[in-house]
Amino acid sequence: MGLGLLFPILLLAMGVYVLYGAIKGSGRLFTMENFKDESKDQAKKLLRILYFVLAGIMLVMALVNGAQTVLYSNKISYYRVTDAYRDTFPDLIEDGQLTYTTEITTGSGSSCYGSAGQQVEKTYGPYSVDNEKMGMEEISAFINKAYTVYGTDTEKFPRVSGGLMSCGGSTVDYSKYYEQTDLIKIVGGEDVPVYAKTDAEKAEGHNVYVSSIGSERSDSNSGSFISKLYGALSAKLLTVLNYIFLGLAVVGVIGVFLVTRKFTDKEKLQKARQQQVRPAMPTDAFTFDDEPKEEPKK
Repeated sequence: MGLGLLFPILLLAMGVYVLYGAIKGSGRLFTMENFKDESKDQAKKLLRILYFVLAGIMLVMALVNGAQTVLYSNKISYYRVTDAYRDTFPDLIEDGQLTYTTEITTGSGSSCYGSAGQQVEKTYGPYSVDNEKMGMEEISAFINKAYTVYGTDTEKFPRVSGGLMSCGGSTVDYSKYYEQTDLIKIVGGEDVPVYAKTDAEKAEGHNVYVSSIGSERSDSNSGSFISKLYGALSAKLLTVLNYIFLGLAVVGVIGVFLVTRKFTDKEKLQKARQQQVRPAMPTDAFTFDDEPKEEPKK
């Protein structure tokens, strides 16, 4: 499930809690000790209406946010090395192929007493230097291979300012050695990455997503439930709905605040605040009467 669904799940739980309180008409949501006595019934009625509305907004917003997370959180991206990589590191290319063998740490998690996994050798490739469908792991491996050999050469790997958020003060610029694209066109049933330079080239491709549940592609048209959701709910529509319901939720919270403020008895509120203040120690708390002196024995 991942952390991506944590927010919609929390939002769903909050919506259920508010809905339960609105149906019950009592509980912490209806604390009216400081309300005007003659207006408590009217205030409770208005608050119940607002809580029903808020609960509905939260529940729908949880569904919309959950659908957006499931459908559009994983976008397919492809990578390739650039001409700058070929020209700068010709010695790393053998017979038009890219290969890199390195040690990686297996296992997951971390250990307070040392490594959580073990070091094993992994080989990336061989890939054609003209391969345009590399994944993030593969392109990172070949950039890392070049950096391992030429990392101290600041002409090949210039340092750029990392800004205020950079702990090291500067970072290494790798960007000229690889290209990334999120645009894909289907040719003969296969993905063909579109590394667009012009608007006409951009129009040839489209974004493809993979659902976090079921691993269904957004362009599969398989007739499954997830595929039908992709057809009915676009990424733009879900984003707009999220903003609309977020705005409505803010309006609802403001409404609860205004109703509470309108029906609050200021004198009761003042007395309640005074009672919450810790009483001061009496001034004579540490004043003791002198003990009577004993008369001298005759």
